[in-house]
Order: sequence, then structure tokens, then C-alpha cells
Amino acid sequence: MSSERVAGQEVSEQQDPQRRASDAAEALAAEGEAVTARAVRARSGVRMTVAAEAARDWNERESQARAVPEPPAAVQTRFTALWREAFTMARAEFDQSRAGWLAKVAQAEAERDAVAEEIENAETERDEARRETVTGREQAAAAADAAREALAAERSRADKAEARLEAIEAERDRLIAERDREQHRRENAENQARRLQAELSAAHEGIPAVNDQEN
Repeated sequence: MSSERVAGQEVSEQQDPQRRASDAAEALAAEGEAVTARAVRARSGVRMTVAAEAARDWNERESQARAVPEPPAAVQTRFTALWREAFTMARAEFDQSRAGWLAKVAQAEAERDAVAEEIENAETERDEARRETVTGREQAAAAADAAREALAAERSRADKAEARLEAIEAERDRLIAERDREQHRRENAENQARRLQAELSAAHEGIPAVNDQEN
């Protein structure tokens, strides 16, 4: 009975490291960590050979669980057609929207230049009005009054023109920001479409390996 108890204890000690290594691999996976021999060994405290075997077994099971069957030919054809149609429509919509934005930006810039020209003309007229002051008390007083009135009117026009210019520039900035956001959304859509295509291709490549294992 004593020899049998010792033998049973030896078997238990041999199995215990394997269980600890397996439990460590499951715990690492649950925590989102990479299941490697080094990580399993650090977590379970077993020998490297036991940790490597446990990590290899877990990764093989995970790879088999992730295998994706090949879609039917009709599904693949339909998916390709839908992807091509969606990409073409997205590109057409983006080109149309971009043309509209460019036209609006050009119009805003033209209006800004026109307002800037109005401001410059107003300032020129104001300067000319100042230079036209005549000598003589009465003439000087009358000219000064007229100049002040003209200056006030020109300042009012200049203030309105500057306010209009600021509004136009703000609208231009908004249109440019909207264009950039739309371009970012289009790039995200294209990236997502390419990622889906890559995943589909990867799934196709993985099918022969699954068929070989089943056979």
C-alpha cells in the first residue's frame, strides 16, 4: 500500500503542472493577453517545456475555432457586385459633392475679393475727401463738415463691408471643414471596404486547410 500511494502521488505531481499551465493559458486569453510559452511559464511557474506545450495546444484550438467556411459562389459574386456598386456610388457622390464645394468656395472667394475692393475704394475716396479741404474759414468749415459726413458714411460702408467679409470667410471655412469631414468619411468607407475584402480573401485562403483536416 505504501508503494502504491507513492506512485499515485508521483502521477498527481506530473499532471498538476500541466493543469496549471492550461489554466494559465485560459486566464491569459480571458485577460486579452498573448498566450505564449513565456507568459504561461510566468503565470503558472511550470517548466518551459510544459508551458510551451500548453501555449501551443491553446493556440491550435483557437485557430481551429476561428476557421470560417468558404461562402457559396453565389454569395461571393453578390458580395463583390455590392461592394463594387457601393464603392462606385460613394466615389460619384464624393466627386459631385467636391465639385459643389469647390464652386461655393470659389464664389465665396470672389465675393471676398469684391468686398475687399469696395473697402479699398472707400478708403481711397475717404483719403481724397481729406485732401480736397480748401483754404478759407467758411470754405474750410463747410469742407470739414462735408468731409466728416463723408467719412462717417465711408466708415459705415467699410464696417459693413468688413462684417460681410468676415461672414464670407467664416462660410468658406465651414465649407472647407465640411469637405474635409466628407473626405474623411469616404476614406473610412474605402478602408472598411478594403478590410472586408481582405477578411474575405483570408477566409478563402483558410478554407482548404479546414477541408484537409475534415478529410
